[in-house]
Amino acid sequence: MELSEFTLRIILLFMPGIISLFIIDKLVPHKEFKSYQLFSLSLLLGFICYLLYYPIVKLVTLTGIELKFKFIESLLNKTIPLDLTEIFIVAILSIFVGFIFTYSITYKILYRFAHFIKASNKMGEADVWSNLMNQPEIGWVVIRDVKNDLMYEGWVLAYSDSTDKNDEICLSDVKVYKNSTAQEMYNINVLYLPINKEDMRLEITKMEVN
Repeated sequence: MELSEFTLRIILLFMPGIISLFIIDKLVPHKEFKSYQLFSLSLLLGFICYLLYYPIVKLVTLTGIELKFKFIESLLNKTIPLDLTEIFIVAILSIFVGFIFTYSITYKILYRFAHFIKASNKMGEADVWSNLMNQPEIGWVVIRDVKNDLMYEGWVLAYSDSTDKNDEICLSDVKVYKNSTAQEMYNINVLYLPINKEDMRLEITKMEVN
């Protein structure tokens, strides 16, 4: 499909927003974005990048260096040539914006603030599984695979995100028991379990509950 001149212009103007969203998409576990979400988030992040660039232009201008902010004019008037230098500078700035948003989402800054002012009690994760597994106190766990009559006791090394297609968890220092009798079967250093969360029962032996 051939892209129109207007479409190419918008893509170039909002390339910084696309870069920021790409960083967030790769580093933050989330449900797959829909097309309209990709479009709206790219626009929003693009506006934020240019908004942060504007005071930089003003500060540089005070030093005597001529630097113009052309984003608004380029957006509203298609006859004005795009300032590729401006787009390039803002694209560099967008990398930092992407990491700042990634940090804020990872450490739930917005949710922590909302909890502090008692505006919301949402946990900030995609589901209870992600919220539980992201707790810093989690360590030793017992996993009961009732379907196969097995029980695993070990230390959590890694786990799949709730957005992944496969449910996976990796344990270290593992003891494997027969679930129905608690008979110890064998020990192993590291165990990878591709178990569906619907067939799995997770028990946490020690964890502070707030």
